[in-house]
Amino acid sequence: MREVFNHPTYGEIVYDENIWTGAKTLTIGGAPAFKTSKKIFVFNGEQIILTGNILTGVKLKIGDETIKIVKAPSWYETVLIILPFVFIMVWGSSPALCSIFPIIGGAIGGLIGAVAAVVSLVLMKKAQSPVKKILIGLGVLAGAIFTAFIVAYILLSLLVSAV
Repeated sequence: MREVFNHPTYGEIVYDENIWTGAKTLTIGGAPAFKTSKKIFVFNGEQIILTGNILTGVKLKIGDETIKIVKAPSWYETVLIILPFVFIMVWGSSPALCSIFPIIGGAIGGLIGAVAAVVSLVLMKKAQSPVKKILIGLGVLAGAIFTAFIVAYILLSLLVSAV
């Protein structure tokens, strides 16, 4: 996930975080800042302390100044991010609910829910309007439920044909 921020003193600050690995890079005014540890970068002899991540918001501390680069998700974004994972895990682990509408739970369902949460986060970060963010979150939730249903249907079909 790439965020670009224009600062009056430092110019264009580009923060890039790999959503899957958490690897972070920082460019200030077109020149790369060098990583000395997990959260510390050096640029022009100045130490830059990076706090947070894409889920909690990212801040840079350069000298006495703190610069907010990435805003933390709002409460409704956070709910929509975790909803696919929670829904699939709860529904998929209940035999009574799965008899109504079967979806896969367990590790496979958790994986589907986790991937949906990451996709939801990335897509909602790109949208500007709260209405678009809510629609994206609900669409990803529907896609995750549909995917969990298809996987459950395939596995149940294989199980029935094997018997």
